[in-house]
Amino acid sequence: MQMNHYDVAVCGAGIAGVAAALAAARRGKKTVIIEKQLIVGGLATSGLIYIYLPVSGIDGKVVTAGIAEELLRYSPDYGPFDLPEKYNGVAGGDNGNDPERYCCCFSPAGYTLTLERLLRDAGVEVYLETTVTGVKCDKDNRICEAELFCGADHWNIEADCFIDASGGAFMLRMAGEKVFGDGNYVTPWVVEQNEMREKIRTFYFTKDLYMNAPELSEDRFMGEVLTVAEMQEFIRRQYQGIRKFYDQVSDRKRCYPVHLPAMPQLRKIARIDGMSLIDSGEAGICRADSVGVAADWRKLAESWETPYGALVPRNIRGALAAGRCISSTGEAWEIFRVIPAAAMTGEAAGVAAAMCSDRNIDPSVLPVKDLQRELLGNGAILHIADGREK
Repeated sequence: MQMNHYDVAVCGAGIAGVAAALAAARRGKKTVIIEKQLIVGGLATSGLIYIYLPVSGIDGKVVTAGIAEELLRYSPDYGPFDLPEKYNGVAGGDNGNDPERYCCCFSPAGYTLTLERLLRDAGVEVYLETTVTGVKCDKDNRICEAELFCGADHWNIEADCFIDASGGAFMLRMAGEKVFGDGNYVTPWVVEQNEMREKIRTFYFTKDLYMNAPELSEDRFMGEVLTVAEMQEFIRRQYQGIRKFYDQVSDRKRCYPVHLPAMPQLRKIARIDGMSLIDSGEAGICRADSVGVAADWRKLAESWETPYGALVPRNIRGALAAGRCISSTGEAWEIFRVIPAAAMTGEAAGVAAAMCSDRNIDPSVLPVKDLQRELLGNGAILHIADGREK
């Protein structure tokens, strides 16, 4: 196939990748997104993580906005849930989670349909069932080409700027970027038909359709997942745990699995060695170079600002990271690995990549104030103090 050149190329069509591609394409950039699965949405959809966690902070104000808020507002389409009424949702609606926070559950399959439509409507060139099999760097460690594989075809693409939104920094690892791992719990979520128990608020879809998270054995915690052997062991335990649960069901006509995760439910795979590192204990800190805010999804607590340098690889040029593989660690990685933060960092990376393409510069030298100005123009919130009322 002929070599294609793009302004921006995005690896991974999870939430971070979708947000990045939308941000770049809406700036008029020729944008491509590459996804190894047929399903758009990554862990949120094919991983059955069906909760768009809060974009509101400790005081109820919206702190994560822009494309992240847009994707939240689209999430109930093709599903049984509604946004909270206090955040301009449906009167008496049910968001499936916490009605006091700006969040919403969604149908994974339905959300896939919405995200794919948004990409097509924005003019993004979408390649599904397509794998990045290699990258080429120039003498300055700048990624200049990526090799793709789909069906019976191999071909290469060029881009002014690449964005790694793969969830595990896979493209940047191929280029030689240093990465770090962390532990994971084996916590499989399964869509099931179940007529045998009362509705459990957090995990239901409709009357008898549930999202079930089977309780696994005490050894469900695994260490860093980077090797082939560890990855296969994680997947084996996931299947083993699900089977163990349904082996104990007494009436299989009334309770049975309907859909399993289509990808390993790894919350943390690898994060880059970035120009800045977001670490534990940094909640509530104001950062002059912040490109967005992530709410604490676990509890009502201080939110986290996002330094631009956390998206910029230390060693590889011509590329940015977005989503779970940005430079964060410890408690911060717990905050930045979830859907709203992925969308927020994705938009920041997409706008930055588009600006680098316009100016023919590397992301490492992009003036942060210029990027912040563009993000503000798109409705993003850069600092906790600027959180807005619903």
